[in-house]
Amino acid sequence: MLRTGYLGLCLLTALPSNAATLVIRAEGIQPGNGTVYAGVCDKSFDETSCPYKDREPARAGVVEMRIRNVKPGVYAVAVFQDLNGNGSLDRNLIGLPREPYGFSNDTGRRGPPSFQEALVTIQEPSTTVTIPVR
Repeated sequence: MLRTGYLGLCLLTALPSNAATLVIRAEGIQPGNGTVYAGVCDKSFDETSCPYKDREPARAGVVEMRIRNVKPGVYAVAVFQDLNGNGSLDRNLIGLPREPYGFSNDTGRRGPPSFQEALVTIQEPSTTVTIPVR
């Protein structure tokens, strides 16, 4: 009985988990203000297309988030720092962000972000994505 249980445990640990840990390093966070939000999106930057989300209190410099059990694949990552605590990215009258933000592959610096240009491959066991937040 013990041998069968051990064999079963060995087989289970040898099987692929089909899940990754995504480490998001948001760099350039302003000191002591609000919350840093991240969305991991599979079809567009629309919030409904982001099956994985996380948030952490803002700390000056780098905020690191770990999202576990991400299905390996291709995603775009969006990050913003909510300075005023209202839970959303504030925009001005013409739609430009009024709070610090960033996207994977640093797309969107000179115009609207390109979802295709922001795509990154998330692989097992872990993938790290660094995003400058400005």
